[in-house]
Amino acid sequence: MADNKSKLTLVKFNKADLLKGKHILIVESQDSRRAVALNKSVFSVGRHPQNALVLSGTLVSRHHATIAWFQYSIAPDKYDYSFWIIDGKGKRQRSQNGISINGTKKSLHRLQSGDIITIGSEIKITYNYITYSTDTNDFLNYCDSQKRNYQSNNEKNYKETLVVSEEQNQATQLWD
Repeated sequence: MADNKSKLTLVKFNKADLLKGKHILIVESQDSRRAVALNKSVFSVGRHPQNALVLSGTLVSRHHATIAWFQYSIAPDKYDYSFWIIDGKGKRQRSQNGISINGTKKSLHRLQSGDIITIGSEIKITYNYITYSTDTNDFLNYCDSQKRNYQSNNEKNYKETLVVSEEQNQATQLWD
């Protein structure tokens, strides 16, 4: 009996993928709100300081999740690429408390713009994909001009949102 499941193959996230648009995670916890750009093939998420995305919280495992760029088949001889989130390090090493995607506990999920990843009750991560176009450029410019005037309507005092990318990290290191 043939297996109808699509085979996932980890592939390198390259510059051409970056030119199509940005993959952004908005990470919200009790004390901060930040944005992180996904710009490499594998992102580890968890409490350990060597993770690409370090989270703090009582229900966060040392290696809570992995976000990876996979190739998968959508038809015979036709492939697509997308970021997928995996609970823990995969099948044999899951996190202690799991992950929920849009309110449903899952161990593997193909990320789509607007997906909400919940880790415990303290951390909410929203995945967004923003394609490059004139409209998004205008939108991003508008957001940049409005961020200074933003007033939160809840009691939490969020730290300023910052998009971090590999290129920015390298540029910062050159100036330090």
